Amino acid sequence: MFLCILHPYESYVPINATKLIIGSIPPYRFCVDGAKLDNNDVRFYYGSSKNNFWKLVGEVTSTKFDFLNTDDAVNQRKKWLTDYNIGITDVVSKCIHDGCRSDDGSLLQIVYRDIDKLLENNTKINTLICTSDFVRKHLKKIIKGKWTKLDSKLWSVDINGKMYKLIVLYSPSPSALRGMGKDGCKKRKDQYADIFGNG
Repeated sequence: MFLCILHPYESYVPINATKLIIGSIPPYRFCVDGAKLDNNDVRFYYGSSKNNFWKLVGEVTSTKFDFLNTDDAVNQRKKWLTDYNIGITDVVSKCIHDGCRSDDGSLLQIVYRDIDKLLENNTKINTLICTSDFVRKHLKKIIKGKWTKLDSKLWSVDINGKMYKLIVLYSPSPSALRGMGKDGCKKRKDQYADIFGNG
């Protein structure tokens, strides 16, 4: 029998945020009360030492992040988000991690966060950045509006008369590169540079 796991972090949205990064939920080991994390894990979104999100963001914005299980490492990421007017949240509020696995395909009995309310309360946001197509598909289930596909990684979404640009990132997961071909690393880094490099 598997327990339903609550998301361990609140949404972090600076007051002037114009972009919102939306992921799924942290790995199982981050969501368990009293979990012992690795020394180079960070107790924040995309904090797993196995995930490349903050490494990619650091490279394309020339930002040095510590990869340590410390409050300073968390605060570095919050400062970067504030400086770049970017919020961060996840689409899943609670779920079961089937077999205690951490891949998105193992998430069962998903309960969603109220992303609609978050957008209502942060009216400067005009760009949604999904960290995978899994997130985009689940977001579409809870955000009612007119979704228009512009290309494989870009959508426009009309929510109650307000237009949002929606971008699907190449996943920062290490396994994501397997299906991206020999230039996958460059393609992913170029996309992150285009989205985050100009602040």
